[in-house]
Amino acid sequence: MMIYRKYCALRRVLYFLWLKDIFVDIYARFIYKPSLKKLQSNPYPKLLFFNSGHLGDALIMSYCFPEIKKQYPNIVIDVVCGEWCKFIFNENPNVRNIIIQNHFMTNRSPISEFKKIVNHFKTARSAVKNLKKETYDFSIDVRNSGAVSHWILPFIKVKHSYGFGSRGYGGLLEKEFFLPDNPFHSYDMIAILLKEIDVETNLSDVKAYLPFKSENKEKIEKKIENASNSLLIFPESGAEIKMFDNVFWINLCHQILEKSSHHLLLCGEKKFTETLFHELQEQLPNFGNRISFTQKIPLSEVATLPQIAHAAITLDSFPSHLCSIFCKTLVISKNATGYQFFPLNNKATLLLHDHFPSCSVNLQRAAFFSHYVENLNEIFNNENEMTAIIDFLK
Repeated sequence: MMIYRKYCALRRVLYFLWLKDIFVDIYARFIYKPSLKKLQSNPYPKLLFFNSGHLGDALIMSYCFPEIKKQYPNIVIDVVCGEWCKFIFNENPNVRNIIIQNHFMTNRSPISEFKKIVNHFKTARSAVKNLKKETYDFSIDVRNSGAVSHWILPFIKVKHSYGFGSRGYGGLLEKEFFLPDNPFHSYDMIAILLKEIDVETNLSDVKAYLPFKSENKEKIEKKIENASNSLLIFPESGAEIKMFDNVFWINLCHQILEKSSHHLLLCGEKKFTETLFHELQEQLPNFGNRISFTQKIPLSEVATLPQIAHAAITLDSFPSHLCSIFCKTLVISKNATGYQFFPLNNKATLLLHDHFPSCSVNLQRAAFFSHYVENLNEIFNNENEMTAIIDFLK
């Protein structure tokens, strides 16, 4: 019997996914799933999470761990993720083991595609070796597009597996899901999967968090002067299409410096931020003593900055999710992914975005405000927009 699947892929990929799933379904029905009946349950539940995405995806996923613990106080949670996401889970008391698997489709390291594929299989072999030592009661793969990890299931021992079939291999899952036609948030999709293990959670009430070592905060306070009066600026994004040029940042920073008393602290690990810092110093000499640059400090320390700073300005990227946990945050979301990745905030958050399908959608969380702007490159020329931004940041 053919299964209808609503794939999340370009047309040229659809036929490949469809053809592949014919063979996956046959294998799953007659070989793989019958073998699961031999697996024994654990005296206390063990849950394996897969997330082959990036930092923002990993951070949002981690918000559900305390919700799971409420339902299953003794549950063991292990996580399979790319090495770039490891620091998200390092200090998380809800996570027992972190298993590294670098999926080539989401690997942004500056190496060739061939080396990414080699690294994919190398880390997959290591991950399978570690995972085979355990029998898991449940597995959940939160990815609903791009790189999913269902293919690894036949090589390990999982009694009940849940995830999305929109990128293939759905036949290996005990229950596969597909994306709705209406606007959705990524945490909504996680909540759908968690219902299968009797955990109720929603994006309006879930608590955003990220544990840190206390000494990181002390290091930052010693390293950076005026940190508590700083506006953090994160001008980088994982995708260059979401970034603004130096002219945009110079105009925006100039107005902020003129109309507020805050220091600006630029944060970024690429050459772009360093170049922007030097150009700001050159173009705005009267404010040079109020503009700083973090230089290259560890990611764990950069991620601690929002706990100290007054506010932050970010793009549509990981810093928007991180900063809105700890401080007031302005998100300028160019070429935005829209409602699906609106940050789940704890602190006041103003999101300016150009994603037209999300123009009438707002996140139902306290102190969260979203505003559609057709051309974000021109916000500093709009007096009303700039007044709203400065008032918010003050």
